[in-house]
Amino acid sequence: MTFQQWLGVISSGDSDAPVPVEKIIRAGFGFTTRREWCRVGASESDTREGNNMKSTFSSRLLALVALGVVAATLLAACGSTPNNSSSSGNLAPNASFKLGVSLTFNNTDFWTNYITYETKFAQQYNAQLLGPLVANNDAGQQITDIHTLIQEGAQALIVNPVDSAAIAPALDYAASKHVPVVSVDVAPSAGSVYMIVRADNVAYGVNSCKYIASHATASSGTIAVLEGDLASLNGKDRSDGCKQEIQSNYPQFKVAEYATKWDTPTAVNDAKTALSTYPNLVGIYVEWSAPEDGIIAAEQAAGRFTPVGSAKHIVLIGNDGVPHEHDQIRAKVLDATISQPANSYAQYAVLYARDALEGKTFSANQTTDHNSTIVSLDGNLEDALPAPVVDMSNVNDPNLWGNAKSNS
Repeated sequence: MTFQQWLGVISSGDSDAPVPVEKIIRAGFGFTTRREWCRVGASESDTREGNNMKSTFSSRLLALVALGVVAATLLAACGSTPNNSSSSGNLAPNASFKLGVSLTFNNTDFWTNYITYETKFAQQYNAQLLGPLVANNDAGQQITDIHTLIQEGAQALIVNPVDSAAIAPALDYAASKHVPVVSVDVAPSAGSVYMIVRADNVAYGVNSCKYIASHATASSGTIAVLEGDLASLNGKDRSDGCKQEIQSNYPQFKVAEYATKWDTPTAVNDAKTALSTYPNLVGIYVEWSAPEDGIIAAEQAAGRFTPVGSAKHIVLIGNDGVPHEHDQIRAKVLDATISQPANSYAQYAVLYARDALEGKTFSANQTTDHNSTIVSLDGNLEDALPAPVVDMSNVNDPNLWGNAKSNS
């Protein structure tokens, strides 16, 4: 059989039609799928399949040239996972690119500000945004959203994972399509991304509960922790950090944990439960900002609210650093918050997406030009952005993102 005749066999008689890769593999070596080719090529060259291949190879010698080209392409696709901070780099400087965005929520003050900043920085870095598609805390929907964004032509992705582990199949799919991913705010616990953009969330918990313990009006008592979702690394890290700080340095205080899954009504109801259950309640740590108004109202309804600095005051600290929290601090109804920088999250998420497409590389322990250090986290790289505590002493600092207009 000549080479041209062999091609005719596998091209279904149409000499102008493209020959599917799988058909070349099947005709040349007897493998049914691309997965089988990868498995043999990667680790089974001396197995029974490899020997069978050798026994039939002589009858297909003229096909070797074409198969060699296909094999090189396939083995490149089957290769090991690349360095977490590197990409092939085929985007020219200043060229436009399509950037898909998948978020968990868009209905909180933090995320509405983030989205506004993201639009601003997309223009600055010449990115055409696709989305954001919002999963509304549904991990399955987020996987569907990511497939949709890639099918719509996204060359890179910004993803805020619903679930740190459940996001892995979507990350694997993106990698199979050579679409780099930047994870923002929440880190994955499985799967590879180009860069994680977030702050140290263990430090959020440490600093929040340290603040409560050091400002409590009693020398002992109970601290209620209104947790986020423990399936999210953010929720787990904040809770772990709080417990670590209290157990290590303030053992006279006890922690009462309430799992809310980032649901505001649940958090408010849990605060009501804590107020009625613990007469020695000295503080409430809520791991995001949205429930704070409801918690303050619950304290007032229970007759247990006093302004910040008053005797028997229950210390209340949140996380986010949104403008409304700054107003609450100035009004002495909220003690403090952690400033989670929505502007920096958006800016560097977009910039790292561009960096990935341009082929730029980063490494652990590398310092940045924006007062942060790149660290290693679960096999990925994270740009650990600073996130200061905000209270009455610094609430008017113009450098805090909550004091800046998101459209400026």
